[in-house]
Amino acid sequence: MTERFFDSEIVTEAIQDIVEMQNQVMIFAQYGEYASIAEQRENLELLKVLHSKQRNMCFRCILSGDPDAKQLLAEVLDHFREYGHDINPDNPLGVFDKVREDLDNVEKELDFCEKYGYFSDEEPGGETPPHQK
Repeated sequence: MTERFFDSEIVTEAIQDIVEMQNQVMIFAQYGEYASIAEQRENLELLKVLHSKQRNMCFRCILSGDPDAKQLLAEVLDHFREYGHDINPDNPLGVFDKVREDLDNVEKELDFCEKYGYFSDEEPGGETPPHQK
């Protein structure tokens, strides 16, 4: 008898990590607009790790023949669709490339703000997040 997808210790540990990180991201979202650049960078690093773990989990789901894994993959991809991402049925993991681009753009914006004191879409001297002292 083959092992079911969610019976794997590696899979369950990875899912626990993902859920914990998602919870941390949701907590940050409650006060993110008031966060310092340092706090935003810390959250961005968390998002990058979360992104990597989610991508790896989806890859495992694709490789698995277990219907539960296929269901998890479908739910994850539906989540991306709900947030406006296009999913290519021939390359469903391609959505992670777009998300990574978005994360890279956030990092560039933080770099700009740290250098100039305001975000690139703001006027100089405009509203900016507080800087860490």
